[in-house]
Amino acid sequence: MANRKKGLGSESTLQRITTLVVAFLSQLREKETWQALTRWILWRVLPKRRRIIKLKQELKPLSENAAPETHALRDEVFLKSCLEVQKLEDQETLLEILNNVEQPLGLEQIFFSSLYPILIKRDFAAIPIFTETPHRLEVEIGYLGHNEDYFFWVFEIDSNRRMSLKTAIDAREDQRDDKRYVIYTLGCTGLVETDFAEYAEQWLLNSPRLAVALPLLATAYAEQWMLNVRIYFSHILKDLKKRNYKVTAEAIPDFERERLSILRRLSLVRLRRRQFQSGRRNRAGIYRVR
Repeated sequence: MANRKKGLGSESTLQRITTLVVAFLSQLREKETWQALTRWILWRVLPKRRRIIKLKQELKPLSENAAPETHALRDEVFLKSCLEVQKLEDQETLLEILNNVEQPLGLEQIFFSSLYPILIKRDFAAIPIFTETPHRLEVEIGYLGHNEDYFFWVFEIDSNRRMSLKTAIDAREDQRDDKRYVIYTLGCTGLVETDFAEYAEQWLLNSPRLAVALPLLATAYAEQWMLNVRIYFSHILKDLKKRNYKVTAEAIPDFERERLSILRRLSLVRLRRRQFQSGRRNRAGIYRVR
């Protein structure tokens, strides 16, 4: 009787392995699967991988309410963005900006990480705006115009807000000193429907195996996130042009590019100073309570 049960167990295991292999081979017929596998393998042999992974480990932990798969997706998009940015200084700036979120759910960080390489390529400076609102990232985006004037607008990225590629742009104008600027309220939920469970069913994965496969699944979804965020950003650029903002950096002279580089460094110093002051206030509050 024991031998019979043992035989049945072996047959069941063999059937599961056979089914998994057949499912895997069927997925290899898809072009997207090959692309995801190739990028996943190449990433693990890149010499810059260690430095960027060290930065990834410094990301603020996600809130307890964050979906488990969001951790892998957030990390994957961050790694890809750092790989695009190249310069260590800009990578550190991205890390500092993302860590400025209170109780991050991950989607707001994914959104800005997807956008950040495009901002750098266009010579835009990104300066975080401190907010105590949970799950929200506020960033000032600016550039130097040809008349040596500084123009900027603000992104309010709310992780709980729904948005798709067809969502109308939500913008309002405000004023700071003698400068009028635009504030764009952006959402994250729904921009990419990351149904990991449905995707995992194609691989016939159960819950334990899904946890092992999350990095590979995140690789597949990271590309879609970065694409959709950049498509929506192109709509914002069109809106800015209608408001008479010149948002191209094609003809910026070298000396202005140097000043933009200085502006980015100053923004990083400004952020660290804010975090230091915020830490002091928090510590003072704890002492008063005691």
